Amino acid sequence: MVTQHTVYLALGSNLGDRQTLLRAAIQELQQIVDIQRISSIYETEPVGYLNQPRFFNLVCYGKTTCTPQELLKRAKAIEQQLGRQPSVRNGPRPVDIDILLYDTRILTDNTLIIPHPRMHERAFVLVPLTEIAPDVVDPRSSSTAQELLQSVSLDGITRTNVQL
Repeated sequence: MVTQHTVYLALGSNLGDRQTLLRAAIQELQQIVDIQRISSIYETEPVGYLNQPRFFNLVCYGKTTCTPQELLKRAKAIEQQLGRQPSVRNGPRPVDIDILLYDTRILTDNTLIIPHPRMHERAFVLVPLTEIAPDVVDPRSSSTAQELLQSVSLDGITRTNVQL
């Protein structure tokens, strides 16, 4: 029997038609992840490199048979397919797909860290994550998404009416 793994993914876009790009990314992801739930779309200020357009961000979760490394490889291929080019760290991009959580696994290797290493400090991840899974636990801190959200600023995050 094939093992199903629960994964939480964060998606963002700030170049081009953000809504269309996020929709396309979700459609592509559905080939490898049985997506169960998708958060609202939030418009957010950029983090790190500030001289760039605002982002649309969302979080989804679902089931996959992919290993963490396979999921990362497929996510990066989807990003490239939708126009992502190498650029400055935290720079503008058509689509970004990050693996936040993979079951309750803690993983660190040369290409992948799970849970996502900056998830706990990013409201643009925690707000949509808490919307769809407030009680999901970060296995590194043993805190729920709701608990993690209480320690970050919500400045610059606006829930949109944009639909996928």
